[in-house]
Amino acid sequence: MLPIQTVKSPNNAEIICVYKSGHTSLKNCLPFNEIIFRTRLNVMNEKGRTVAFLPVRNPIERFVSGIYTVSKNKKYFNLGVNDWLDMLENNTHKNLHFMDVTTVLRNACFCFDDIYLYKFPDHFEQMLRDGGYEGEVPHENASTKKIVLTDSQTERVAKYYTKDIALFESIKAPGQQFDFMPI
Repeated sequence: MLPIQTVKSPNNAEIICVYKSGHTSLKNCLPFNEIIFRTRLNVMNEKGRTVAFLPVRNPIERFVSGIYTVSKNKKYFNLGVNDWLDMLENNTHKNLHFMDVTTVLRNACFCFDDIYLYKFPDHFEQMLRDGGYEGEVPHENASTKKIVLTDSQTERVAKYYTKDIALFESIKAPGQQFDFMPI
């Protein structure tokens, strides 16, 4: 089981950190709360249950944003979209910017009693408010350059993130409780 990186909200809910889904903004909003790697939690809400909030971004947008971020590293500067897709499909490159969110969720199920889902960025501010945060919500890492995928690249990304797309599309309202889906 993978450890889960979380930030404790003012009302003791844990917010699961997902790269390219408000991770930097989250850290900036809750600067006095330590970021903890969890394998099992004992922090409970007033009902005696462990609670987590999970931001879920459109997987295709998250992939494009991940390429933009990782490509800033000189080691990866010359890699194109197809190179990244080949590495992901062949399981030859591991990077948290590209980890599927359903893997995070699958592991979170072992750490939390109750998990609430929020679409990123649409529900991000509501997630923070539900966690008891009352300050300003900054937008960080807004890229000005946009990578445009071809139709075949979009299909490949969609195939790779099939379960993440189903999860994203299943969220109908901010703070929707995650019950179960075959992830």
